[in-house]
Amino acid sequence: MKKSPYVFGCAVAASFVLLSAIAGTDAAAQGAGLDNVLVSPDGFCDAGAKVYANGHDMKDPLLSPVYGDMKGFPPTILTTGTRDLLLSNTVRVHRKLRQAGVEAVLQVYEGMSHAHYIRDDTAPESKEAFEEIADFFDKHLGK
Repeated sequence: MKKSPYVFGCAVAASFVLLSAIAGTDAAAQGAGLDNVLVSPDGFCDAGAKVYANGHDMKDPLLSPVYGDMKGFPPTILTTGTRDLLLSNTVRVHRKLRQAGVEAVLQVYEGMSHAHYIRDDTAPESKEAFEEIADFFDKHLGK
């Protein structure tokens, strides 16, 4: 299998977990006003993407992997919520991984905002999300 250019000659991880993934630094966010954490792309999301890009092309695959070749990525689990401003972005990454032949699992939790599972680890959805992630890692790390 051809290695992805994103590994820069380093060993590839056995598996990835992506939590509320941003697909590209130029990606339009859906659900503005529903997410009680990020609220809308006008604030932190857009400003953060510009700082992260530091003047580089927002579609550069090194900044926005969704624009590059994802062949060779390890099995990946993606987690988001129906009120996450980055729900659409997470779906884009999931589809791009699947189109590249990568095993990818998408978890979407009802009513959860951006990275809600990190802020409230007592919520039933948070517990379920982390159990699913742990099971995914166990499967791919040989436990």
